[in-house]
Amino acid sequence: MSDSPRILTLPRAIHDAMVDHCVREAPLECCGILGGFPPLVSSFHPLRNVSASETRYDADPRDLIDAVNSLRARGAEILAIYHSHPRWAAIPSQTDLRENYYGEVPRIIVSLLNSEPEVRIWRLDPHTFEELPWRIAEE
Repeated sequence: MSDSPRILTLPRAIHDAMVDHCVREAPLECCGILGGFPPLVSSFHPLRNVSASETRYDADPRDLIDAVNSLRARGAEILAIYHSHPRWAAIPSQTDLRENYYGEVPRIIVSLLNSEPEVRIWRLDPHTFEELPWRIAEE
C-alpha cells in the first residue's frame, strides 16, 4: 500500500497495545480510541466498557472526556475508535451501524474469534460499511 494521507498508520507498539487490551478484557467487549495527527496514530486511549457485556460496549463517559481532553491539550484528534468482537468476525454488526455516533471516524474491530486476533478498519454509514486500508509502522 502507498503512504497516501488517507491510509491510517498505526505504530507497532500502539497496534499491539490495542490488541492486548482486547485480549485482556475477553470475553467482554472492550473499547477505546486512537488519537494523533492524520494519518499517523500517536496515542492509545483504552476506555472502560460500562456495559460489561460480551455483545456490546458503552465507553465510560469520564474515560472518554479525559481522553478527548488529553487529545485537545496537544492539538490532536480522534483518528479511530476501536472495539473488540470476542466471539465474532471483525465485521461491523447491525448494532455497530445503528450506534455510529462519530460519523466518518474510522472504526477498528478486533476479532478474537480465532487464535490470532484479526484487525480490520471500517467506515460506517447508517446502513452500510466499507473496509478501509491501513498499515502498521515498524518502529
